[in-house]
Amino acid sequence: MLLLLACALTQAAAAAELRAVPARPLPAAAAGTSLAAQLAALAGRPVIINFWASWCEPCRDEMPALQQLGARWREQRLAVLTVAVADQRARLDAFLTAHAIDLPVIDDREQQLSRTLGIRLLPTTLVLDHQHRTRLRAEGAIDWHSAAVSRRLRSVLERPPR
Repeated sequence: MLLLLACALTQAAAAAELRAVPARPLPAAAAGTSLAAQLAALAGRPVIINFWASWCEPCRDEMPALQQLGARWREQRLAVLTVAVADQRARLDAFLTAHAIDLPVIDDREQQLSRTLGIRLLPTTLVLDHQHRTRLRAEGAIDWHSAAVSRRLRSVLERPPR
């Protein structure tokens, strides 16, 4: 219910901003989750993780641009993962099919993963560097086509792993 309210409040807000955060690995509590398994398969690649729901209007509006972003940044080996929070599988699948979205979706129906990662608002996006440390974060929908967002991403994604 809290996420539903938070999602509704973001509808009237301007586009969210990707903000730099201290470079940290994901919490140890995320180990053993389906997200951890997906990230293991993407070792050495930068990753965008978008927490969303099919019932969240700003989330739905943002999803096609996220798919396009993944295609635009494919040469930099960027991977885009999505986490469906508190959603019904049938509704989620219907949305993805209707909008031809083929991004990987991790089911977080019980909100265990989102709680572990401190996600309190939908949509929320985490940008992980090549070593899967969180480097950027945004709460709210992002204009993935903006030059400012591209500059922010480039600052993280084009750096080789250290």
